[in-house]
Amino acid sequence: MATVGGARRPPPETLEEIHMSQQTTEVPEELARLAQERDFPLDLVRRALALGFSPGAVRAQLLRGISPQEAEEFLAQQERLRAGEEVEVPEEITQMARKRRWPAGLVQRALRAGFRLSEVRAMLDAGLRFDQAERLVIIRERSQERQREGGEGRQRRTELPWMNVRTEWGVRVRPGKKGLTLGSLNVGTYGDVPDYWPYQTEMPRGAYHNPGAPPMGYTIYEKAELWADNAADLYEEAIQRQWKPATAIPWDDIAALPEVQERALAQLCTYLCQNALVCSDVIGRWLKEMSYGYHEVKVYMATAGFDYARHFDVFRKRAYLNGIGMGRQSPGYYLRVIKDARRWTEAATLLFIFNSSYVLHLCQVGYYAAGSEGDALIFRLAMQDLARQTAYGVKHLQYFLMRKPENREEVHTCLQRAESLFAYEDDKDPTLQEALIVLLGGGLGEEELKRGWALLNYFRRRWLRDYLRRLEAAGLPERRDRLFPYLRQWAPAPAAAR
Repeated sequence: MATVGGARRPPPETLEEIHMSQQTTEVPEELARLAQERDFPLDLVRRALALGFSPGAVRAQLLRGISPQEAEEFLAQQERLRAGEEVEVPEEITQMARKRRWPAGLVQRALRAGFRLSEVRAMLDAGLRFDQAERLVIIRERSQERQREGGEGRQRRTELPWMNVRTEWGVRVRPGKKGLTLGSLNVGTYGDVPDYWPYQTEMPRGAYHNPGAPPMGYTIYEKAELWADNAADLYEEAIQRQWKPATAIPWDDIAALPEVQERALAQLCTYLCQNALVCSDVIGRWLKEMSYGYHEVKVYMATAGFDYARHFDVFRKRAYLNGIGMGRQSPGYYLRVIKDARRWTEAATLLFIFNSSYVLHLCQVGYYAAGSEGDALIFRLAMQDLARQTAYGVKHLQYFLMRKPENREEVHTCLQRAESLFAYEDDKDPTLQEALIVLLGGGLGEEELKRGWALLNYFRRRWLRDYLRRLEAAGLPERRDRLFPYLRQWAPAPAAAR
C-alpha cells in the first residue's frame, strides 16, 4: 500500500480499469429508486460506488440535492486522482494555502480524500491551521479506507480490537527549528491538555483508556495545580544543557585559596549541598503524585531533581578538593517549611521562587569571589540550572493564580512562614553569613571584614530585588508591601559593587 501523509491508500489504477469497475458495479435497489426520484443519472451513482464511496454517502449527497453537473466534476476529479494524476488547483487556492502555511501537498491530499475544491477553499477562508485541516483529512481518509476494506480485512480488525481504538491515527508531527521537541508533539487532539485528568492510571495522554488498569495512587489531577506553559521548553533546555561535574569542571586547574577563604568557601559549599539534598527530596516526594495527563511538568521535574543531585555532587567535590572538606550543618528551619508543604503549588512557590532566588544569590557571591576559572564555572553552571527552576516557579504560580484567585491569601501565608523562619535562622545562626563575609572580603582583617559586610549587603539587596520581581511577574506585586520585616533591611535598590 502506498502511504501519503501517514495515511494508506491503494496504488494508482488506470482510467480503463476504473471504467471497467464502473460497468460491473451494482446499485442497491433503494439507492437506484432514490436516484430515479431525484432525476439523477444512474451511471453517476455507479461511478461513485466504483470509486469506493459507500451507498450511505451517495444517498446523503442525493438528499442534499447535489446536481449532476457537480457530481460529474467531482467524480472526474476523483477518477484522475485514483489514476495517479494530479488535479489542477487554482492559483488563488495555492496562494491561500501558502499564506496559511499549509505543507506542500496537503491540498492534493484533501482532494484525494474526497474534499471538493470549494470545501478546501472554505477551510482556508475559515483560517484553519494546517494541523486542523489535516485532522479533517485524516478522518475522511480513514472513512475511505474502511469503505474499501474487504471482508478479510474487516474480520482481522474484529479479531484484533486494539487496532480499532479511537485515537487520532494518522496525525504527524513535524520537527521545527529546534528539532522534534516535546512540545512539537502537541498537535491535533494530542495538544489538548485537559483542565482535569480523569484517569488514575499511568496511561500516557493520547492513549486509549483500558478500564481494567489498576489505579496508581496519584493525587494531582487538576491542571491548575501543577501546570506551567513553559514546562516542555524547560525540559528540552535541561536535557540539552546537561553537564557532568566529573569532566565539565577543570579540577586540576583550581588552585587553593588562602586558608581562611578556602574554609569560607567550603562552608558555603556545605550549605549548598544540604540545600540541594532537601530540594531533591521535595521533588521526589511530589513527582510520584503527578498524574500523566500533564507529562510535560512531570518529565521536567525529573530533570530538576537531577539538577539538584548534580549540585550536591559538584559542591561536595569542591569542598573536599583542597583538603578542607565539609563545614558546619545549617539548622535548615525554613527548608522544613518546604518539606512540610501540603500542596504542590505551595511547595513549588517556596522551592522555585523563594529558595531558588536565595540560592542564586549565594551562587552569585561564589562567582564574584571565585579565585579561578574552574570555581567561576561551577557557580555559573549552577546558576544556569537554577534559572530554569525559577522560570517554572514563576509561570506555574502565574497560571495557578489566574485560575484560582481565591487562593491568593494561602500563597501569601506560605511565603510569610518561609520568610519568618529564614529571618530567624539568619539572625540566630550566623555561620553562613560570616562565611560569606570572609569570602567576599578576602580575609579576617578589619578592613577585609568591612568590605565583606558591604558586599554581602549589596548582594542581598540584589537577591531581595530579584525575589520580589519574580513574585510580581507571577502575579503577586503586593508581596513587596507584605514582606516580613527582617527582610526589609535589604529593600533599597542595590548600589554598584565596589
